[in-house]
Formats: sequence, C-alpha cells, structure tokens
Amino acid sequence: MRYKILIVDDAYINRELLKEILRDDYDVLEAENGKEALEVIEKEKGNINAVLLDLIMPVMDGFEVLAYINKYHWNDTFAVIMISADDSPANIKRAYDLGAFDYISRPFNALIVGRRVINTLMLYAKQKRLVQMVADQVYEREKNNDMMVN
Repeated sequence: MRYKILIVDDAYINRELLKEILRDDYDVLEAENGKEALEVIEKEKGNINAVLLDLIMPVMDGFEVLAYINKYHWNDTFAVIMISADDSPANIKRAYDLGAFDYISRPFNALIVGRRVINTLMLYAKQKRLVQMVADQVYEREKNNDMMVN
C-alpha cells in the first residue's frame, strides 16, 4: 500500500518541487488553497495519510484549514505537516498548538522533506496503534468487570 499525501500550496512551483521530491514513494494529490484542500480531504475521506499544508495562502490560510481539520477531528485519520517560508517562533508554536505534527521551512531540502514525511507517517502509525491497544484494553477490562458483576 502506498501512502497518499496531499500538498496544499498556492505557489505552483512549490507544489511541483514537493511532488518531485515525493512522487517516487507516495501517491500525491494537490490543492492550491485552503478551500480546495478541504474539498479534496472531504472527497478522499479516510484515504489521505498526510497533508503538507502551506501557512500563507489566499481564500483560507493554513491556520484556518488546520483549525477546521481539528474541529471535525480529521486529524484522527491523517497527520498535518506545515510548510512555510515564515518560520517565526510564534507561527511554529501556533501550528503545533493547532495540531500540526511537524513544521518544514522553505527553501525545501529534498532529504529533509523526505525524512520528515516518512518519520511523521511512521510516528502517526505508531500512535494510532497505541491508541487502539489502549482502547482494546479498556474494552477487555469493561468486559471482565461486567462478567464479574454478573
């Protein structure tokens, strides 16, 4: 199974550069603004593994998109990596506070982008497995408690 990555950036050249870096290892989708990104996410429900989300875009900026993703708990099904030339500490903190898994600054370095994407995907997969294990244990404990009570 190949991971599916959504690249959201209003600059065509940035999307092309990221596609070139990622296309050999991932299925890549694109959106040129936040509104279009939400439409793609809605259409691809459950099929997207990660979103590379630019911070500064027309229509909806990256923070607005990230807030929307959190509001509807879409970040339960995929990881968000913010991408931006603006690497001010305030923006990085805000991105993490809103649920971003990572923050990649421009200009892009192919090696760094590749490693950060795979590391994020692996960490996200491990986190989902751990959450499932805890849920399974809670279910088993409740089942055992019910048996004891009965």
